[in-house]
Amino acid sequence: MSGGFNNMLHFVGVVEDNHDRTNAGRVRVRAFGIHPPRVSSDIEDSVPTQDLPWATVLDGTYGVSPVIPSIGDWVFGFFVDGREAQQPMIIGRLPGIHMNLPGGAGEPGEDAYLPLESVHNYGKPELHRYQGGEDLDKGQTLIQRASQESDIPQALSEETFDEPPVAMPENNFNNRVFASKSGDNFLVMGDGDESESSDYILMSHSSGSVFQIDPNGTVFIKSFGDQYNTTDGVKSTYVTGSSHTNIQEDWTIKVETGSGKVYINGDLDIECENFNVTARANMNLHAGVKTNMSCSGLSILAHSDDINMVSDGSIKMNTGTDETKGGFYVQSLFGDCHIDTYKMNLFSETYTKISAKGTPAESEQLLPYADAGHHGIEINSPDIVHLDAGKNISLNANKLAMNSASHTTINAGGRADMVAGATANIKAGGNANVTGAQVHLNDGNAEAASGNYSDSEGARGEQKDLKDAQVSVTEVATVLSPTEIPPSRAPRDPVVERQPTFITSTMATGDD
Repeated sequence: MSGGFNNMLHFVGVVEDNHDRTNAGRVRVRAFGIHPPRVSSDIEDSVPTQDLPWATVLDGTYGVSPVIPSIGDWVFGFFVDGREAQQPMIIGRLPGIHMNLPGGAGEPGEDAYLPLESVHNYGKPELHRYQGGEDLDKGQTLIQRASQESDIPQALSEETFDEPPVAMPENNFNNRVFASKSGDNFLVMGDGDESESSDYILMSHSSGSVFQIDPNGTVFIKSFGDQYNTTDGVKSTYVTGSSHTNIQEDWTIKVETGSGKVYINGDLDIECENFNVTARANMNLHAGVKTNMSCSGLSILAHSDDINMVSDGSIKMNTGTDETKGGFYVQSLFGDCHIDTYKMNLFSETYTKISAKGTPAESEQLLPYADAGHHGIEINSPDIVHLDAGKNISLNANKLAMNSASHTTINAGGRADMVAGATANIKAGGNANVTGAQVHLNDGNAEAASGNYSDSEGARGEQKDLKDAQVSVTEVATVLSPTEIPPSRAPRDPVVERQPTFITSTMATGDD
């Protein structure tokens, strides 16, 4: 070996090939002064790249991060076999500026050691731009600065915030840079000895996506593409301050198995265009004070069970305005309608109509009494039933019965007429008295007598007089009206709104 280890031959050369198919990380090196330069013309003593011996690259990282020299790199090493120069080993790389023209650029025989594959590195500074501070217009730096967002609206707030700026290349030899061969993918470990602004960590991708920790410890992550986070275990997030999220398009969350819980020690405000909530079982809403709902229309449908409303106080309902003329409608064509109260007052501005078809009831109801077979209209009172009209009271029936266990008085301020199409019978268990200034008993052509036999006011008891009432004495329902609903914060394209499905039926109405 011409001396071997005892007489090693050192060299400086340029890497021409690093595609070692044995995956051993070897390179082919043209050693200056040993191998003639690569030229375009075929001269007798030229050595093609494929004839250069493979050089072993020493790895001082012990396998942690081995680096294979790139084509065009100048390296320093030695030949283990001495002057035979067939077993080269590389100790390190010589950083510097590539000043040699590529092979074939000059006349035959002229030195030219820069391979064509690395011609783009001709005259290029060896230090990365985050160490030398040069080439600010190259790479993703301009993209990162040009795409810096500012005045971003804070979620549900009038405040805004700006993205932190990405660190710019600077002349700082204390920076540690781990870069790809092209230098566009790199990790910068800044050192704050010279300047506090240099104390940062930056990991940057050629697309512009960046991860940065600035001198204040602020962490900034920006992706110019999609971002995915996957955790096979538990993910816990703890924020001692506030948390804000601003999303330009859609936001979804799905819990595959388990439950979801939200606890807020304060107020919860939700603002949206349409709010849809679906519960496959029960939905419970609890409020410690009041539950207020306000909308232009409200629909409640229970398709298989009851609607229950219970109040320790009063239940108040108020409908309609002078413009809408809205009313109050209750329909129960296949069931019963029960209203049980301590007192009841019915008042209407125009008329009150009570109608019944008279169809016998088919019911198993036992309370307040068994009503199977009942039909018509019944008004029952153990004390007083009073009918008072400012003008007319009409009783029209196929048969009319008036029965009083004690005293019956018919009083007319003008005339009192009793007409029977057939027979008129007046019968008294005791005396029958007919009193008047004149009493006529004839063939039916004379007018019947009139008189003032008794005071009918005695039969009314102490019922409260509503004849002169202008409004109902029932307490009017009131609700809490919210403030005006603000418009949407973002313009929306006109869309066809989904109309909810209702179960409707025609309400029975009557004519005057």
